[in-house]
Amino acid sequence: MSYNTNEQAKKKLPAKELRTRIAQFLSSTNMCVLATCSSIPRATPIEYHSDGLNIYFVGEPGIKLKNIANNPNVSVGVFLPYTGWDSAKGAQITGVAKIISRDNQPEFKKGLEAYQWEKAAREIGITEFPKTIELVKVEPRRVEFVDMSLKKLGFSPRQILDL
Repeated sequence: MSYNTNEQAKKKLPAKELRTRIAQFLSSTNMCVLATCSSIPRATPIEYHSDGLNIYFVGEPGIKLKNIANNPNVSVGVFLPYTGWDSAKGAQITGVAKIISRDNQPEFKKGLEAYQWEKAAREIGITEFPKTIELVKVEPRRVEFVDMSLKKLGFSPRQILDL
């Protein structure tokens, strides 16, 4: 099968399949680059965990949390190591970040579960979520997904999901 046909360059996956592929991709890794902006853009490599298309991470007080408080619009880049043409896979997520209040117990609990906090707590030997750390949820508005292996299936390797 040829890799350079105009028809393939435009062929889109059905939205439900695209959502499923993106969610599977996000759950297959746990590192991203979070871009926030106030007066100066900041790109922070950070551990995350996903729940469907939503991304959760934790952070101590600092520039990224100040930026989110001032401007919740963020960009998240997730990618796999490149080992060859078919391995090129990544997502550029444009979304809104929200610091989840501890007062919102159902949402906070769900976020801690998605972030797999209990596992992390065991690893570092603590039993309570530290009061100095914030839990953040990124809700995507647009996901630009690149998966070069889609070409072999007859689809464009670049797919866009607007939410």
